[in-house]
Amino acid sequence: MSIVNQNEDLLLLKQIREEDDPQAKDELVRKYIPMVKHIVKNQNCYYLEYEDLIQEGLIGLLKAINEFNGEFEIKFSTFAYICILRKIYNVLKRHSAKRRRLYREASSLFSYVNSEESRILLDNLNDDSCNPEELVVEKFALHRLQEVLKAHLTEVEYNVTLLYLKGLTFTEIQKQLLLKAKVVDNAKTRARLKLQKIIKEYGSLLHPEIPLNTRKRTDLSLKLKVI
Repeated sequence: MSIVNQNEDLLLLKQIREEDDPQAKDELVRKYIPMVKHIVKNQNCYYLEYEDLIQEGLIGLLKAINEFNGEFEIKFSTFAYICILRKIYNVLKRHSAKRRRLYREASSLFSYVNSEESRILLDNLNDDSCNPEELVVEKFALHRLQEVLKAHLTEVEYNVTLLYLKGLTFTEIQKQLLLKAKVVDNAKTRARLKLQKIIKEYGSLLHPEIPLNTRKRTDLSLKLKVI
């Protein structure tokens, strides 16, 4: 069966090479799409879309079709498998490195920023010299960060923290949320303690294993009148 399969592949490759036959290329691609899907499904990748990886695998398959010739001492199916797998691995490796960089850059919004350990990063977010978007770099990180904050903080804590991240001053937050200074300060402190606990356990506020389905006390939580 393998010999028959190899002969079929070689015939299609010949038609592609010598006759530039688009139907032969389409047939060969369709034949190996199940292989692409099989490889993608076995990667267990949660941070990239399935269809995106399928597209990358097809690029690897097309590379195999374009580069395979009689000098290779392996079957086309084996060569195609290697090309597809290599393409997908390279994509996963690149995205993994990107995610690790994002985790490092957003590892802690509440780390100390001076040697005396008297000021934390959150205290500087309303300064012109500090741009909070630099902490997350990309929309993915910012979205994930907001999900974690919303899941683990009360309504008041979440909105106070979010406004700090947007650069509002202490007074501006009071006015926008219609809260007393003590309430804002307490919310900031509670949020800091909660997020420090998450960081201690997971190493980053962007860690993918941080649960988002949490149970929070709602009977003791202050409700905002204006958001």
